[in-house]
Amino acid sequence: MKYYNKTRTIEQKVTDREILELLKEQNQLLKSIAKTLEEKE
Repeated sequence: MKYYNKTRTIEQKVTDREILELLKEQNQLLKSIAKTLEEKE
């Protein structure tokens, strides 16, 4: 795994970080949607 990390470019690392942030936001949205749907039932 160490070798793999060294071969990754800075762009890849930045992109991965951005994707992680977006996934966290989506996760929070999905949780709030699920919560709202549960309350309506």
